[in-house]
Order: sequence, then C-alpha cells, then structure tokens
Amino acid sequence: MTGASTTSLRTGHPPVADPEPSPRDTSREGARWVLPLAALLVVAQLGVRGWLVWGRQFYADDLRLLQLADRFPLLSPSYLLYDFDGHLMPGSLVVAGLVQRAAPLEWWPAAMSVLLLQALASLALVWMLRVVLGDRPAVLLPLVFGLFTPLTLGSTTWWAAALNSIPLQIGLAWYVAAAVRLAQTGHRRYAISGTAALAFGLAFYLKAVLLPPIAVVAVAVVLLRDGVPSPVVAALRRNRTLWIGTVVVLGIWAVTYFSTRRSDPVDDGDVGDVLLTITTGFKAIAPSVLGGPFRWALPDGGAPLAALPQQAVIGGGLLLLLACLWTSVRLRGAAAVWALVVTTAGLGLLVAALGRSGAGWGDTIPLAYRYYAVESVVLPLAGALLLSLPARRGTRGDAAAPAARRRRWLVPVVAVLSVGFVISSVLSTISHRHAWESDPAAEYFDNAPASLAAAGAVPLLDQAVPSDVFWPMAYPANLISRVFASLPDRPPIEAWTTDLRMLDDAGNLRPAQLDFPTPLAPGPLPGCGWSIGDRTAVELAAPLSSREWTVRLDYVADGDGVVEVALDDGAAVRAPVVAGAHTLYLRVTGGGSALSVSAPGLCVGDGVVGIPGPR
Repeated sequence: MTGASTTSLRTGHPPVADPEPSPRDTSREGARWVLPLAALLVVAQLGVRGWLVWGRQFYADDLRLLQLADRFPLLSPSYLLYDFDGHLMPGSLVVAGLVQRAAPLEWWPAAMSVLLLQALASLALVWMLRVVLGDRPAVLLPLVFGLFTPLTLGSTTWWAAALNSIPLQIGLAWYVAAAVRLAQTGHRRYAISGTAALAFGLAFYLKAVLLPPIAVVAVAVVLLRDGVPSPVVAALRRNRTLWIGTVVVLGIWAVTYFSTRRSDPVDDGDVGDVLLTITTGFKAIAPSVLGGPFRWALPDGGAPLAALPQQAVIGGGLLLLLACLWTSVRLRGAAAVWALVVTTAGLGLLVAALGRSGAGWGDTIPLAYRYYAVESVVLPLAGALLLSLPARRGTRGDAAAPAARRRRWLVPVVAVLSVGFVISSVLSTISHRHAWESDPAAEYFDNAPASLAAAGAVPLLDQAVPSDVFWPMAYPANLISRVFASLPDRPPIEAWTTDLRMLDDAGNLRPAQLDFPTPLAPGPLPGCGWSIGDRTAVELAAPLSSREWTVRLDYVADGDGVVEVALDDGAAVRAPVVAGAHTLYLRVTGGGSALSVSAPGLCVGDGVVGIPGPR
C-alpha cells in the first residue's frame, strides 16, 4: 500500500492527486505538541470564564426561569413545552430545574452549569477544528479565537442567555464535525451522532435551525479541498443518511414548536429598526477579530454594552475585508467560506432583530454580545477552512519550496498572533467583569435571603424588587413573593401585616413608612371615630387615583375577627384583627374617595392611605 493511501485511511481524507503533501502530512512534526497545547488552551479558557462567571449573580430572566422551575414538576410536559417568550427550550428548562432544586436562589449551581456547558462547547470546538484542519500548528489560530473571543461574553455571563447560546455552540460544532467525518469515512455512526447533535441544539435554542445549511457548505468546501469532483452533489449524496435524520428531527421540532407556542416570536417593529440591528451587529463583530471591544459600560437597569472604539471597528473591518479579498483571489472555495460567514451573521442578527424590533433597541441589542453563539463557531470554522484550501492555479508560487521552509515562519507567526489575541480578549473580559461589578443584583441577592431569614413570622407586604435587578415590565414576576418563593426560611408574604417593613435596594429589611399619605376623614363618633358594621364607607380626606395603595388602620376591636377593606373600584382584601387597640396595614388596589370596611364590632379611629417606602 502506498504512503498516500495509508494517510488517507488514517485521516479520513481521500487521496488527492497533488504534488504537494496533504495538510496532515505537513503537520506530522507538530502533531505531537499541538493537541496537548490545545488542551492547555481549553483549561486556560475555562479558568478565565470561571473567574468571570463566578463573580456574577442572577439577573432579570434568570429569575423567571427559577420561578418556572419552582412551579412545575421537572419533567412535566407543561414545563418542558412552556412558551418562554416564543422559545421552545426544554433542555434549558431542565437545566434550570436542576439548578433550582440543587440550591434555591444560590448562584453556585448556576455557575457550575455554565462552566460545564462551556467545557463541552470548547471540546466540541476542538474536535470540529481537528476534523477540518488536523493537528497542524495553524489549527491553534481558529481555536484561540473560538475559545477566547469576546463575542460570547454577554451570553456567558447572563445565565438565561447562556442556557440558550452555549448549547447551540455545542450542537453546531458537533453537527459540523460529524457531517464532515461522515462525508470522509461513510461510517453511519456519524449520521447518528450528527442527528443527535441537531436534536440537542434544537432542545435549547430555535437558532439551531441554521445548523444544516452551515454543515452543507462546510462539507462541500472540505470535499472541494480534498479534490472531490462536484463537491456540493457529493456532500448531499455522501451524507444522505444525516440529511434524512435532519429532516425528521426538524419536522418533529417544527410540529411541536408551532403547536405549543402561544406568543408570537416575531415582534411588531419597523423595518428601520431591523436594519439598524443588523448594521450595528456587523459593526460589533468587526473589533472582535482584534480581541475587542475592549471597553464595556453598564447602563441603568441593563446588562453591559460594548463601547465600540471607532478605530477598532474600522481596523477590524478592514482586516476582514482584506482577508476576504486576498483569500478569494488566491484560494479555491474561499468565496463560499466568506459567503457562509456573512450569510450566517446576517441571518442570526435578523432573527434577533425580528424578536426585539418592537422595543426600538436596534442600536443597542447587538452591543450586549448575546446573539453571536453561531458566529463564535462559524468564524473559527471559516478560519480552519481557509487555512486548508488549495491555491488557485497560477497563484501557487514556488511549488518546489520545501515544506520545512514554509513551516519555519508558520509556528512563530501562529504564536505571536495567538498570544496577541488572547491578551486583547482577556483585557476585554476584565473590562466586562468590571462593568458587571456595578450591577446591584449581586449585593441585593447577597443580603435579601439573610434579611428574610431573620425577619420572624410577622407577614410582609408584597413589593417589587429594584428595577435594576428585575425589569418592572416583568410584573408580577418581579414581586418578592415570586422571586423568593422557593426560600424555605422566610416570613409569609401577604396582603396585610401588623409591622410595615420592606426590603431596600440593597436587600436589607428596614422599617417602612407611608409616603404621599392621604388621611382618613375624621369619624363622626367621639372616642371611636368610624364605627364599622357590615359595610361602612370610611371617607378619605381626598380622592385617590386608581393604582396600588397601602392602607394603615388604627383600630380597636371588641374581639378577634376578620376585616375586609376595599377602595371604591377595587377588590376587597381580608385580614385578621385581634381584640384591643392595634394597627393594621393592608395592600389594596383601586381608587376613589372612600374605603369600604366590613368588620362588626370594630372602631377605626385614625388611618392613612399611601405608598410604602423605607424609613
């Protein structure tokens, strides 16, 4: 058997009639240290990302996921198929359910889930790049980009986003690697593995529908590189078992998705906002090739946004443009690779834009770097393909130049570029961590559980968590009765209390008072005020607009019983009363010029209606 045939069987590449050695042949010397170095890079990446994630805390949609996990049985269809803002993501919900059951409202299980998923994503990326490029030293360039790119910082540090995005990275790298190996070897196990990868990705994120077209292009380019005639036709023919499995999985997913969604995944926005999202998104990608964006800022009530330096946007954009032009002219198949990159990025940004266009955030959404999970795999894939493509005829240069001469400059160039990119990316990561450090959620969740545990048995009135911890638009999910429902050690949260207290913005439980008070009108009976019967109208000093109010009643009761209180146009709230003189606070909703109070044998001597605030 010839040396070329032996190499073909060992690597999975068909023999190519070419005077130059194959990519695997030219890398034999480096194969001994490339894989261990790749493993060290993965460990280093997990260390950096672990430092980043361990300093985080639950934020916004994280709390919605925990509340859902607390309400439903873990494997119930109503939970797994829950319509989460138009998403079908049973895999994400299972992870959230396990985290919630491990330690309610504690960050460490969530952080561990992110790191475990990140480790799987990194290993899948290593496998994909080795399948495409082998163990050549050049494989370290796309690997370093995929491991350390700031494109995924936003989706890594926000747990709810990580549960969508990181599994998508796993599924994409796994699916592409399986597709390429199936085309090279014909082994059916890769068809089964690839089908499972697609199902895995779809279980976490609907953007996994982009996996099949990406894999088709990748397989076709690899076959073109390996000298296979009609590579697109060959890719479709060789991988027909995988494509059949893909169609079946996509069909099952589509039927399930469209039969269980109640909310429209596409927002009502305008075309201008969609276009603004896409153009801003491409600007945000440009500095990432340099390890940018380098600086982040934390807006009020939001996640960190990249402060894009114009020089980095222009520099990164020019670098990409020059690389596109140079490789497209010099290498066969390069144009298809760049078309894949641009199309994938454009479609991903379009999906994000359609889902958020109604909010008018087109100029900020991409700057959070939460929507580049696909690009963080496609860009390293593109780099690996470009590094292995054959030169066009007439551009090969000195074909007789020995391989050793070409390798002499390759290793130091790869080392310098890789180290430079890692340094830039780590600087961007540090800035991102510093931006999150001003997030008040960490302090709030450090203090609030301890405050509630020490609060005693007297009920608390419900209240919203601070707006920069959970958006007010998420009501009622932003109420403490929902957020802290899973804590085993806390006071009951009711519509009444005898001790007005509330959590402040730092999560500390403090005595409260009623601000903007509207007093009750003086009662007609000396020594009693308002004598309450079955339904007594207790007049207010001024009418109230319709909203949520807190009522303070100073009463004297003949015996224990129950009082009902309502505003003119609101529902009644029931609370216990005890014999003697006491104070009671009730949370009511509505408006009007009087309170309707029902409790025979009760005298209400004084009281006010207002809005609670820390004293």
